[in-house]
Amino acid sequence: MKYRIFLAIVLLILFLFPLPAWALNPSQVVQLQTTRNCQVCDLTGAYLPVSNLDYTYLLAADLSRANLVGASITFSNLSRANLSGANLSYANFKHTKMFLANFSNAIFDKTDFTEAVLTSANISEAQLAKAKLCKTVLPSGLTSNRDC
Repeated sequence: MKYRIFLAIVLLILFLFPLPAWALNPSQVVQLQTTRNCQVCDLTGAYLPVSNLDYTYLLAADLSRANLVGASITFSNLSRANLSGANLSYANFKHTKMFLANFSNAIFDKTDFTEAVLTSANISEAQLAKAKLCKTVLPSGLTSNRDC
């Protein structure tokens, strides 16, 4: 019984007070959070859940295996970014440009791509099945209005 109470308290603390963002190169995480510009950055394995990254420029950034669960990355540019193996569940990519982005093995669960541009991105139909697509430009160049 005491074990369950302790576990519940620990989980509550973790959700109420999220851990600071981290990655292999902490200085680039700081650069991203302060300037909202981190082109060709190495953010491999970055821990950025529930982060506000609106209006950021992450051109050709390496976000492979990053945790972006619930992050808001609206009105941003992630063209040529590597998001392979990233957890993008519940992330918000409204109005974001992601030309030639690599989403291989990325996790999409209720990810919002409303009015996003995914032209020539490496992403499968199976991955997009769990994402919200409204006025979204697909990798093929066609526009999807599936969830409008």
